[in-house]
Amino acid sequence: MSAALLRRIMQDYAACPTRRPGMTDHQHAAFLDIAACQTAACGLHDEVCDHCGDRRQVPNTCGNRACPLCQAGARARWVAERDAELLPVGYAHIVFTLPSELRALIHAFPRVLLGLLMRAAADAVTWLAAQTRYLGAEVGIISVLHTWKRDLNWHPHVHLLVTAGGWDAVTGRWVDTPLPTRRGRGAFFLPIDPLRAAFQRRFRRLLLRAYAAGAFHRDLDLAAVFPSLAHARALRRHLDALLTRRWVLRIKPPSGSPEILLRYLGRYINRVAISPGRVHAYDGTTVTFDGKGERFTVPADTFIQRFAQHVLPPGFVRIRFCGLWATRHRGAKLAAARDWLAAHGRRRLVPETSATGPTMTTRSTQVLATRPPQATPGDPCPHCGQGVYRRQPGGHRPRRAERQRLLRLMLAHRTTTPGSATTPA
Repeated sequence: MSAALLRRIMQDYAACPTRRPGMTDHQHAAFLDIAACQTAACGLHDEVCDHCGDRRQVPNTCGNRACPLCQAGARARWVAERDAELLPVGYAHIVFTLPSELRALIHAFPRVLLGLLMRAAADAVTWLAAQTRYLGAEVGIISVLHTWKRDLNWHPHVHLLVTAGGWDAVTGRWVDTPLPTRRGRGAFFLPIDPLRAAFQRRFRRLLLRAYAAGAFHRDLDLAAVFPSLAHARALRRHLDALLTRRWVLRIKPPSGSPEILLRYLGRYINRVAISPGRVHAYDGTTVTFDGKGERFTVPADTFIQRFAQHVLPPGFVRIRFCGLWATRHRGAKLAAARDWLAAHGRRRLVPETSATGPTMTTRSTQVLATRPPQATPGDPCPHCGQGVYRRQPGGHRPRRAERQRLLRLMLAHRTTTPGSATTPA
């Protein structure tokens, strides 16, 4: 039902004859895709029961990366791909957040500044970890951008999942980060204050360099949007004032296994701003959705506006791999680290079932990987009650222009059908 509510919100948006003020082309296109998702406007594909052979036709998903309706399968596939790359070590979780004074600037220039945020965070971690006084090795990093809070307001921050240790190419060995023995700031992985300082300096340097290269004048004129920051000197003073503050940075203790990380990746990290299950009610005027321990009710236009700001610019890469997982290192350094760990008895944790439920145990004879997370199984067959429906090859998804034409026809039919205004599409 929640998926139907979210689709209906987007279909009501799509039915409006004029676009919302401030809505960009890619945001508008994303919402039209979501409105068409899992409807006949996206085309149909065949599914067959694997027990009795019953056949049915099912609407396709839209495939838009901002769509909450069709990301579950893509997320499961992504996590399964990561399973083959993870090393049998612990992983730390670091969150970098920029000061609130920069959020309006980031909102105006998302492609430039969100990219700088991700780069500065990864650079700070790799640089500090490479220092011999801290780790003296190269770590692996998965960097994931989030731009939202639970109420869907604008809150850009980046999550880094970092190996609790790194590869020392000089000595040809893996250097471990001690697991936490006590709680407290800087008690594990990298010291938080030097890491924060490195991140702040790196972000300032990258931002001034991008300004000098004219990056802020490609889409909007900085002088028109932020007159006080129209000159490099004013921008430098603004950043220097912010550098006197302690930017928000959190380091969580390393997890004990890649399996815990995989579950975290699947459930939390690789997702969009809101899931269908969080949409509680929609009456055509207001939207009620769940947050962490609270419920929000906002006008539908406000919900659309908040959701739209989290649709990233076309081509922006929100999940990046750095350090040992960078493309240039996967064939040499990552393989060398994996071989060294295997030769020294490091092993993946595998789940075993006991009387009290699943537990994590180890097997010392070999390096074992858990079974990759599986995609959501097909719907059970109502005819035989024993099989599930499996998708068959084929099933054409129309191009975007054709999808939008079919969506308009579908919405026009909805407005002329008695009772359709209150029936979820």
